[in-house]
Amino acid sequence: MTARDKTPVVIFGAGGYGGVGLVENLLQHPFIRLAALVSREGAGRPYHELYPHLKGRTDLVVEDAEGFAPEGRGRFVFFSTPDGVGQQHARRFLDAGYRIIDFSGDFRFPDGATYARYAKRQKVAEKHHAEDLLAHAVYACPELHRKELKKADIAGNPGCMAMGCLLALAPVLKARLVEPRSIICDVKTGISGAGKKPQPAYHFPAALENSYAYKIGRHQHVIELERELTRLAGAEVTLDFTPHVIPASRGILSTCYARLTHKAESKAIENAYTGFCHREPFVDVELSGRNLELHEVRGGNECRIAFHVSERTATLVVVSVLDNLQKGQSGNAVQAMNIMLGFPETAGLDAVPRFP
Repeated sequence: MTARDKTPVVIFGAGGYGGVGLVENLLQHPFIRLAALVSREGAGRPYHELYPHLKGRTDLVVEDAEGFAPEGRGRFVFFSTPDGVGQQHARRFLDAGYRIIDFSGDFRFPDGATYARYAKRQKVAEKHHAEDLLAHAVYACPELHRKELKKADIAGNPGCMAMGCLLALAPVLKARLVEPRSIICDVKTGISGAGKKPQPAYHFPAALENSYAYKIGRHQHVIELERELTRLAGAEVTLDFTPHVIPASRGILSTCYARLTHKAESKAIENAYTGFCHREPFVDVELSGRNLELHEVRGGNECRIAFHVSERTATLVVVSVLDNLQKGQSGNAVQAMNIMLGFPETAGLDAVPRFP
């Protein structure tokens, strides 16, 4: 396949961690060519000056987001941008023939009212500027919405911590093996989840040898997580969700607890996970009893899951690990794009996780 035959892709917001993750994945994609890297940061400079590890891999120059005209430049666009940006630009990209994946919360929700609940927690404007598009947007979790993604023109990439908990809990909630109103999610996330912009709490002296909980009872990912899990369970799911920052660059470790139903047995739980994972290229269940570690998914698009049945308390404990910048962000987005464009789902995502 020649470069001219490959699908041209625009990355809007290429300067951040999500943007560079996309570039890293798409540079090795057999059916994609990067058509434009758009960002306020570094406009007019070669992209490799922002990220020197890509020198010799791309000669693209960063284009300024202000005034970027999408017509004739590409067929697919990623918005790796904060809340509120994608909804401002989505319509003109759709009108120009693009299909879209947005990394923020702009298109994760089916209606304006649900988005407003999310926006309130994020402390951004609660009115959606493209509310009519929400009914057509697909939640870009390939494992749960593969069929819908095939037909989608616009999709919202899941939140990174929501993804880890969702994949951990989906099999047993769908099989009705845990009580839907008994769930607790304890999540540990690396500092890169806060993004590239420097903040005092993530300054090296503040983060080193330190850990803390934040947004207790009010994290924005709860909105999408409860909605998706309720759909799977066939009953309302309410959960407690507490995220923690840990002194790691990247990675998310989620420990989820749920009360078992009366019919739940260890074999049924094992069957639920193996049945879910056997058809998924990037989700794996560990049955050996080995403890999962963040190191084993760093740089890859995998999510690994392990579970333990506590017979003493009739509780299921599920642990998942993923790379927040891959399966929690750019890798998952490329996987969803592959489905939307009819490419092999694993295209561009065969990087081996890095150790140590």
